[in-house]
Amino acid sequence: MLPIVFGGFIDSVIRDKPQAVKRNRDMVVAVARDQLDLLLSPYVLTVEYEVGEDGRYYGSFEEIDIVGEGETLEELKLSLANDVIEYAQEFWEDIDRYRHAPNRKAHYPIVFRIMLQDSPEGVLKFIRA
Repeated sequence: MLPIVFGGFIDSVIRDKPQAVKRNRDMVVAVARDQLDLLLSPYVLTVEYEVGEDGRYYGSFEEIDIVGEGETLEELKLSLANDVIEYAQEFWEDIDRYRHAPNRKAHYPIVFRIMLQDSPEGVLKFIRA
C-alpha cells in the first residue's frame, strides 16, 4: 500500500472534490469549506417576531427555542444570533449528549453551521425574519 501524502490529499479536497478515508467499518469524509457551506446552506434560522405595545421587537427562532428582544428588528436578530452562538458552543462542548437527545438532535446541522462562522455577522447571514 502506498503512503498517503497529506498535502496532496488536502489539495485534492480543496481543488477537486470531497475525499473519503475508510478504516475498517469507519469512514471519514473531508470536504472543502466552500463545499461544506453549500451542503449546509438549507439550514437556516427563522425568526418569528412581533412588535410590542412599547415599540420593541420580541421574537424567537422556529428551529431552536431561543427568545430575544431589541429596539429594532436588526437588534433583535443580533441578540438572537449572539444567544444561538452561545447555545451552539454549549451543544458542541457536550455533543454526545445533545445530538442524541430527542428534542435536540435535529439541531446538529444548524449548530455545525453556526460553529463554522467567524462572527455573529456570519450567523446573521442565515437568519430569516
